Amino acid sequence: MRNYAIQLQKAYELATGVFSQEILEQEKQLAKDYEREKWNQAIILYSQELNKVLRLPYFMRLKPEYTKEVKRKIWGVIYPQVIQFKHFVFVTFDASTEKYYSQQDAHLKIQKQWNSLLTRIRKKYPWVRVVKTVEWQENGLGYHLHVLFCGIRYLPKKWIKKTWDKLEKSGWSIEFRKVFDNPKRAVGYIMKYITKSLRKDDELPLTLVINWALGLRSFAISRSFSSSKTNSNVSNQSDWVFLGIMPLDLALSYSDNEILSYFEFG
Repeated sequence: MRNYAIQLQKAYELATGVFSQEILEQEKQLAKDYEREKWNQAIILYSQELNKVLRLPYFMRLKPEYTKEVKRKIWGVIYPQVIQFKHFVFVTFDASTEKYYSQQDAHLKIQKQWNSLLTRIRKKYPWVRVVKTVEWQENGLGYHLHVLFCGIRYLPKKWIKKTWDKLEKSGWSIEFRKVFDNPKRAVGYIMKYITKSLRKDDELPLTLVINWALGLRSFAISRSFSSSKTNSNVSNQSDWVFLGIMPLDLALSYSDNEILSYFEFG
């Protein structure tokens, strides 16, 4: 974390240290401070071969633009692959026990159990694909796993509990929410849970803040669901050198030569 912003470094220290309720408010404040500092910044790249400056608005998960990008990826990249399936089941796994000493400890132990369960599912149903998202609970330590299983409409609950009981023995810890035969409705349903933990207007949801502190993704997919790759002709033509970060309004108003002078380059 040495090269990251000071707010993110501090948030990571809180998320990996011994948990207390006070940590939640500190993490929220650090996220707001980080957002305020990075909101009006631009990343500046320079190609000597093209003699051109590239201005990229600072992109981060705390911005509304990140929510738009997640939606674009789900509907533009994942959904076209999901439509090959005819059956879907949506399941929520509860992991609310407070036997963790930190948020990172909670995540690692819950994720380990989920990986064990997913391995069993893949062995029994090798064609099944998943889209998964995490929702941290208000206590800041436990969370729910919301999972869309593609290619199946039923999973034996007792069979699943053999693995999940090692983490959470409550009979309510596994909840079968919905069964779908329509891929658009299935994706739309889990989309509600994914976007629930993303930026909404001025609100920074708790899940968004904790995921930011730990560097966790907003959602996860089966490896066979390939992600989109940026195909930039400009990037392919030349090697771009990172000059630094500057205020976005200056980056947009300055000429290329003025930006080079700003960074004392050349």
